[in-house]
Amino acid sequence: MFLHIRRSRLLAILCALLLSMGALSFWISHSRKSHDGTLPTFERIDQICTARKTKCFQVVDRVIPSSDEEEIVTRSLELLLPSGSTFTESVVRIRPVKHNATFADSDTRLWRVDGDELGEDYSRGMAILPFLTRVFRLGRRKEHKKIAFIGGGAALLAHLSALRDGIEAIVVEKEKEVAELSKRWFEVGDAPVIVEDGVEWMRQEGNASQFDIVFIDACERQAAQQCPVPPFTKEENVRNLHRMLNNDSRGQTIRSVTYVGEIFNDQLIHSALVVINFEIYNSHKWEMLHQQMGVLLSIFPHCVSIDLKERVNMIVGCLTRPLPFYSTENPLASLDASMGFIVEQYSESMQELQYGRIFKEIAVHAIIEGKKQSIVHPADKET
Repeated sequence: MFLHIRRSRLLAILCALLLSMGALSFWISHSRKSHDGTLPTFERIDQICTARKTKCFQVVDRVIPSSDEEEIVTRSLELLLPSGSTFTESVVRIRPVKHNATFADSDTRLWRVDGDELGEDYSRGMAILPFLTRVFRLGRRKEHKKIAFIGGGAALLAHLSALRDGIEAIVVEKEKEVAELSKRWFEVGDAPVIVEDGVEWMRQEGNASQFDIVFIDACERQAAQQCPVPPFTKEENVRNLHRMLNNDSRGQTIRSVTYVGEIFNDQLIHSALVVINFEIYNSHKWEMLHQQMGVLLSIFPHCVSIDLKERVNMIVGCLTRPLPFYSTENPLASLDASMGFIVEQYSESMQELQYGRIFKEIAVHAIIEGKKQSIVHPADKET
């Protein structure tokens, strides 16, 4: 019996010692200075590799240089290739649970995701489109919307959930590793995370007619067109996407507005929306975009796009119903009126969302008399 107690004590001491060493090792990794006297600025907190080790996904917490007195720390989900190249899939800001805690002196794994802020400009472009098109109403806190997020690592879900109560979300990720890391570190809440190829999932859900918004940020990082993966904009798949969207056609006249000397009824028709991140690194970028926009506009009556200042991304949102003010009797003039509506919504959305001057141009697109017509407006220019 004495020997048994002695062994138990030894095991307890050994466990305590190992735990202390682990805690000390983590503290050192955050607190010790490098050879040049600086503190560490990033920490990989998790990593999962595919079965064949052809690629890995990692979660990295990182200090971002800033002129603000407050320390800015982000959490990113990154694709890591055998070559050593990394591609960022998702970025959110994180904040300490304890007041005045810093990256260097605390365990950032315990920090909370701050959904109020997005780490990527293109993600802000995706987030603003439901407000531009009035699928989300400005100035409201609660709106029940059913939203699907295909790809993107859940950062956008965290952001929109911080902006609006009542969101019912589904997250679809092709890579099970991304799905697992999203659940562990990006606070997806009660949203189910489905491991499935996005195009195949759209085919299965094709007759659901249930989603108010579908966000597509599905990318292949070793291709000229990184986002979306080309099958998403094939006609058959776009039709499946359209059938997934809520076809509720309820509407009501909100007000009459004088625009360009004419009176229009601003009719708010319940429209569903798909938002797609296009990221193309190719000398034929605009031709590729033009072709894919043609497919989208053959199925959706109107699309709205946002071009970013500092990134190659173009964000495109397409509606199941025409924009306010649009009339088939005078399509070109009324498309211009619809552009005026979008510019007004953009100004009001930027005031509420406070995204900063990150967008270059906004545009509306439609097929008129068999041709794609677009009206472009500088994002920073007043109406």
